[in-house]
Amino acid sequence: MRMRKALVACAATLALVGCVGLPDSGPVSAGEVQEGTGLGDVEFIAEGPTPGASQEEIVQGFLQAALSPADDFSIARDYLADGVDWDPLASVALRSGQPELTSTDAATVEATLDVVGSVDEHGTFTTLADDSARRTFVLIEERGEWRIADAPDGLVLSRYSFERLFDAQSLAWFADDRATFVPDVRWFPRSSDDLPAAIVDAALAGPVAWLAPAVFTAADADAVRVGDVVIDDEVAEVTVSFEQVQESSSDELSMLALQLQQSMVRLGITEVIVGVDGIDGYSATSRDAPQASMPAVDARPIVLAGGELAYVGQGAALDADLGIDLAAAEATSVTVRDDDGLAVALASGQVLRLSPGAAPVVLDTGVTVAPSLDRAGWAWWVPDAATQAIVVSDGQREIVLGLPDLQGTIRDVEVSRDGARIAIVTELSGGTAAWVAGIVREDGVPVSVAPPQRMPQVTGSAVDVAWATGTAVAVLTSTQDGGQQLVLLTVGGATQQLATPQDAITQLSGGIGASAVLRARSAVGELLVLRAGQWQASSDVADVQLVATQI
Repeated sequence: MRMRKALVACAATLALVGCVGLPDSGPVSAGEVQEGTGLGDVEFIAEGPTPGASQEEIVQGFLQAALSPADDFSIARDYLADGVDWDPLASVALRSGQPELTSTDAATVEATLDVVGSVDEHGTFTTLADDSARRTFVLIEERGEWRIADAPDGLVLSRYSFERLFDAQSLAWFADDRATFVPDVRWFPRSSDDLPAAIVDAALAGPVAWLAPAVFTAADADAVRVGDVVIDDEVAEVTVSFEQVQESSSDELSMLALQLQQSMVRLGITEVIVGVDGIDGYSATSRDAPQASMPAVDARPIVLAGGELAYVGQGAALDADLGIDLAAAEATSVTVRDDDGLAVALASGQVLRLSPGAAPVVLDTGVTVAPSLDRAGWAWWVPDAATQAIVVSDGQREIVLGLPDLQGTIRDVEVSRDGARIAIVTELSGGTAAWVAGIVREDGVPVSVAPPQRMPQVTGSAVDVAWATGTAVAVLTSTQDGGQQLVLLTVGGATQQLATPQDAITQLSGGIGASAVLRARSAVGELLVLRAGQWQASSDVADVQLVATQI
């Protein structure tokens, strides 16, 4: 009901006078999740049923009318028989192409869909691999006209229409250290009035299934929102049910408030106060919670150039006394922890753990897949690309973690900056598969990799993968014609084709957000930065051997 009210309010506010058709196709845009600003200035105005319409025409008109949410989808409901119950926002099916309608008998019409994604009641987006689905509509004659007596709940939308009716937001969970936020993209109807309540409900419902083993939520599993979310200036007041405090402390109540505040930060909320239904005066504020934040790194790139590993730009120097000449060692990848300069590198097949002021430690040899490093200081590498295992080491302990069954040969891995997720790309006969999985830890120690979430397949052979933002993975592939393809996969969201530079990319690295989503090394040794959809070569450095990943 809350999501339905949001769409109705949005349509009522933004509708234009006249009839404007909403296109059924167009460019898909995605990337860093931004606050929604509404439907814009165009709304699809549907038409009601025409006299004498056939059964198939009624179903076709109903599906088209569902693009108009005004007055609780009143035009779509005109196609329904009297008293028929239909919940349009129980789910969303994203289709490719037009539905194919077939009359199986005089009173039944089947719509065959090529479904490429779905969204559940909590806004969780799931990509599907061109799954064919059927929706059955039962019709009756009512006052001499065909009407739908039984319609499946939910909406059927093209991706283009979906992204104009719904907006992406990021819920926030805690990583294992309880001091780092982990984002979780969700989709809600575009309305500022009911959006805070929808975000609170989704946050109380918990993380998406594949991520749940890797994160912590301060919300009790049985807690629900009670009443409206009351917003006064930049402060939101939320009341939750008594279950929230039955088995939790006041500290966890303040942590829940902080979670909700971070989940609504794009709405301008700076503080959340959480109260408990039935307990007067018992509340907690996000400002009293232990400090937590999204992971951040130095805005300056780190590159290996002129035999030196250093920041590009003015400011404090990088403590890069790593006890090895990375250029002479023919290093092909390096990941650096900004806080203290700890690094892990791949050089001539050796996985090296590099600590400033200490001798290099060889963790493994004969490795072909670039290793990764997490903020807790654990190195991650694949000892054999053909096996389903990954090794982690903190320099003293070495643990072998089995990977869930992944199709194809592993070509690259990278741990996210929050340390709660790992991106993996595998090479298949038909292209490149991308996966994200939760990292399960006990007291900071990785103990397992949770079952992964598969992302859309990318054409070409895998070259590199990088966390472009906290919510998006960039996959670089080489194509059969000798070119390259670069795709941005939002975890729980859309896919976007990115531009590739004139000179081939040999290495990809995550950036610092919207101002510099990605960095790369070109085949001619340039440091490239992706800004506003265009690659720009840095004039501050030349002859770059590699670009470091920063965590």
